[in-house]
Amino acid sequence: MESLVLNVPKMYADHHVLAIREALLSLEGVKEVTASSAFKMVRVSYDPAIIEPAAIEDKLRAVGYGPGEDWELPDLPEAKEDESPWFQYIWRTTQTDPREIEMAGDFRMY
Repeated sequence: MESLVLNVPKMYADHHVLAIREALLSLEGVKEVTASSAFKMVRVSYDPAIIEPAAIEDKLRAVGYGPGEDWELPDLPEAKEDESPWFQYIWRTTQTDPREIEMAGDFRMY
């Protein structure tokens, strides 16, 4: 019996842990899967006579959790003022009203 530890950055919630465990335990030769969304790590105990580590990694990629693969973030749109109602009709505050600060200070004294 051998052990393989993989870094899986895309695993951040319990449903990801369940999906990974289900996928890997369906492979012949995989005996035990321990996954942690907190540490983004998966430990797989497997029989090297039946399955190779590359097959385990391929299965993870097939279900969308490739080892070492992180989420690709989309590019943010460029900020610009246009003629939309947001810029025409909505008054936007850029400074805190001093009366708010004074009230907050009095409130903290009690």
